[in-house]
Amino acid sequence: MKKNNDFFPEVDSKGDSSDFSIEVLYEDSFEDRPLDDDSWDDDGHRHRHKHGHHEHRKHRSSKRWKKIMLGLIAVIVVGIAGLTGGFFYLRAQGEKNLKTNVAAAGDSAEAQEGLYITYNDKKYQYNEDVINFLCLGIAKDVPIEEKTAITGLETGGEGFADAVILVSLNIESGQMKIFAIPRDTIVPVKVVDSAGYFVRTENIQLTSQHAYGQTAAEGAELMVDAVSNLFFKVPIQRYCSINLSAIPILNDAIGGVDVQVLEDIEGSTGTYHAGETIHLKGKMAEDYVRERDLDVKGSSLQRLERQKQYMTNYFATAKEAVKNDMTLPLTMYQNLQGNMYTNITVEDIAYLVPELLNISMNAEDMVAIPGEVSWGEYMEYHVNTDQLKEIVINNFYKEIP
Repeated sequence: MKKNNDFFPEVDSKGDSSDFSIEVLYEDSFEDRPLDDDSWDDDGHRHRHKHGHHEHRKHRSSKRWKKIMLGLIAVIVVGIAGLTGGFFYLRAQGEKNLKTNVAAAGDSAEAQEGLYITYNDKKYQYNEDVINFLCLGIAKDVPIEEKTAITGLETGGEGFADAVILVSLNIESGQMKIFAIPRDTIVPVKVVDSAGYFVRTENIQLTSQHAYGQTAAEGAELMVDAVSNLFFKVPIQRYCSINLSAIPILNDAIGGVDVQVLEDIEGSTGTYHAGETIHLKGKMAEDYVRERDLDVKGSSLQRLERQKQYMTNYFATAKEAVKNDMTLPLTMYQNLQGNMYTNITVEDIAYLVPELLNISMNAEDMVAIPGEVSWGEYMEYHVNTDQLKEIVINNFYKEIP
């Protein structure tokens, strides 16, 4: 039986070359082949001694292991290069998906909404370096995808949005702004029926808009539309809805959060007194951002101040935790499954985490949207649109020369 070889002459089963001019030598033919020792006795006879086969095998085994190790090192190097390249690819995709390309939108009438705005006879263009996230705290003690009992609404069961926060990152300037929106803000809320069809619009509390969603996704998307409209059609690129009952998971993932208590609070874990400094762990964090006295007028606004404070302190603590463990955001993302609904992707996270480590934020960067409180059957918060528009212009747009 003969084998063909592109590099060597045809060789038969005995290993002889067809033209007898080349002998196929294997890679161990030289340095691995034991040398013959010749010796002569007193009678002049030559004796040839060969090294033992075990020495030959040992030498050849050593070379083989060297090659295996070199192969493993090569695989590791290629793997690391692939992972690094993959990470940068994810980052690039995240940046592309998150940033709003104003120029690509053109000058059509549809593109004008939110991307261009006029104020005091000056025209402004949306700042492409600004990325906005709507963060919602949903008053549910069941998984985020399950419906909950709602009183006071004719349809819906996705839960009220008790915390409404618009987080705005300016990647270029390295600043973050957090806009706290009172749950009782009066806005045009889209009322939908049990089949999910639009019925009418009512000027009622913003918190109820989420409850009208037929799913967690629909509830979040309805809230995105409502808040975007409130902010004069400003683009909101991503959203994240989290059950308030899942706050202990977020809190404990970074080792807890320190706060100086702003007001007396009666919670399930005890009583917290104004002025004392406490380290929030587990259920304590949920009490701090969720509890309020329903018999006290304006208690939701006092709670909003606590939520602002908590978020500021949380962000500072989380930055340090992530510096020590860059995988922490993904771990938290996984741990929140079932209690969170979001359209934030893995590509987004790959892009955002390194950027967030360079972002600065302090108490002055937490802004409550301007407005006034009035009372009817429920508390109503009416936004001062002129003041809000000025805030929007200063934080989301740049003037067109």
